[in-house]
Amino acid sequence: MEMESEHIAMDESRIIRVEAFDGDTFGITLESGHTILLELGNRIREPAFAALIESGAFSKPYTDGKAICWGSGISITLEEIMGMLLSHSDKTQNQNNKEE
Repeated sequence: MEMESEHIAMDESRIIRVEAFDGDTFGITLESGHTILLELGNRIREPAFAALIESGAFSKPYTDGKAICWGSGISITLEEIMGMLLSHSDKTQNQNNKEE
């Protein structure tokens, strides 16, 4: 039930603002008022992102409400963003469990 409500909340969320910070980090503001701090991590090594960095467009994202977008059709959807956050959370939790 909890996962279902999270999924519904995500479906109703819209990105209203995205801004680039240093390196591979972006601040994403949702219509709900929540803010996500997203680090691209390993995705920064993908050829599409390397081309964006080289062209200088990487630090100039925009949103269509459903994704972070750059020119040339490159985007990361809100669903992908949530998946990246959950994946990072799982890795951190596993690392913390190993330390105990």
